[in-house]
Amino acid sequence: MLDDAGYPKKTCTYEEYLLQTALKILNTERFRYAVYGEEVGVERSEWSDWEDVEIKRDIEEALKAHAEIQRAEVRSMQRSGQKVVLLNISLSGLAGNAELEEAIST
Repeated sequence: MLDDAGYPKKTCTYEEYLLQTALKILNTERFRYAVYGEEVGVERSEWSDWEDVEIKRDIEEALKAHAEIQRAEVRSMQRSGQKVVLLNISLSGLAGNAELEEAIST
């Protein structure tokens, strides 16, 4: 969720906040940034060698590690070549729900 200049868009609703939070987690490589703890992010660089069930587990665990996200369920996942994973994720937060559909580069 970026504005026209490519910067993160200020959220107006709780749903937008949940989606932006989930995208930040999904686009952060786990263990790469010292500023984040080891529970933040996913291991995207490893996904090309993993089975789908392992990728789903990685995503769901990373999302549920965030204090605001109570439940995360990968409803569908489809690989598009070796570099992109198409995701549909259901999110339940402390104050509402959201549905994320996104293509994530690996």
